[in-house]
Amino acid sequence: MNFRNFTAITLIFLAGCVSKSRETELLQQITELEQSLDDCQNGADKLIAKLRIASEAKEFEEVKSIFSEFEERHPDSEFFAEAKQLNDLAIKTIEKIAEQERLKKQREEEAERKRIEGEKQEKLKALNKLKKNFDDINGTTWYKNPYFTHYTNSNHTSIYIGSKPNVSWLRLTMSYTGEDWIFFEKAFLSYDGDTWEVPFDKYKEKETDNGGGVWEWIDVSVPEHRIDFLMGLANSKNAKMRLSGKYTKTRNLTWNERQGIKDVLNGYKALKEGIK
Repeated sequence: MNFRNFTAITLIFLAGCVSKSRETELLQQITELEQSLDDCQNGADKLIAKLRIASEAKEFEEVKSIFSEFEERHPDSEFFAEAKQLNDLAIKTIEKIAEQERLKKQREEEAERKRIEGEKQEKLKALNKLKKNFDDINGTTWYKNPYFTHYTNSNHTSIYIGSKPNVSWLRLTMSYTGEDWIFFEKAFLSYDGDTWEVPFDKYKEKETDNGGGVWEWIDVSVPEHRIDFLMGLANSKNAKMRLSGKYTKTRNLTWNERQGIKDVLNGYKALKEGIK
């Protein structure tokens, strides 16, 4: 039970037992007691002590709140000048912190703007670097890497872009050539422990040929969710391809293959994002 509730109950009890003059006297005493308690808790010396503690703890909003009460209760106190000084310092510090945060946010936004612009320029540069061929019969523009021509009678992995107005897509070619058939039925790309088994229909999407050697290859579409994998593959020095069936052929991708994949991916992103 707090002091005021206790006071109210006491008054009710005494109301029938004391005279009006005595009741008035008791009310006066209670008021004086409440004032005395308030002065004890919120006197100038108590509030200046709270101000000092809050200021040392760098709780500047608390300093402002305490000073507001101090100013209202004790404008003529001997501690008022010190209290105002602490409040002014708190306000300046809050403003300084706010300005620092504003500048930090400004720097971060500028850095992000430059990063986005840098990525945009990298994608555009990659797109302009690609070998471009337009098929005027079906209206498709093909974009391929500039480092080598991927003949099917070679040992290579590459990707390329097909593009029409409002739509672009990626395709992947993996090929093997040698003196003997490997009769591969599975294809894998791998780097740094991350492996993708490339799905294909061995009856519809695998091709073979021979002439001065044997050739086996696939040319398949690339799903969107594999783009990040291919970028990781392009950036890894441990990038590998494996074709596996009756026999297995595994080899590391060359720099030209990896860089070609990277450039084609960036060019593809440029087309998808409408970067020109």
